[in-house]
Amino acid sequence: MTILFGPLDSDYHKRSVLYHATRLSMLHDRMLMRFDKVDEAADKVEAAAAVLVDITHGSAVEAFQDSVLRNSPAGFLRMETGQTLGL
Repeated sequence: MTILFGPLDSDYHKRSVLYHATRLSMLHDRMLMRFDKVDEAADKVEAAAAVLVDITHGSAVEAFQDSVLRNSPAGFLRMETGQTLGL
């Protein structure tokens, strides 16, 4: 005598659809969280780059202005005998 039992849950498709919808929702949430982290990191990089540009630009301009103010135009190119430009 052989007894055959049918599957306990015969609605595999419904369970599969529910599983995949849940998994897709979780992946979507994780992706949005990662995008937020990437945006935050990009904002920090942009801010640091702006500070670096300001510092670099400010230093170069200030150094040039100080050099011009310290040296008169005539003295800027004046060289004594035996001096070289060092190029």
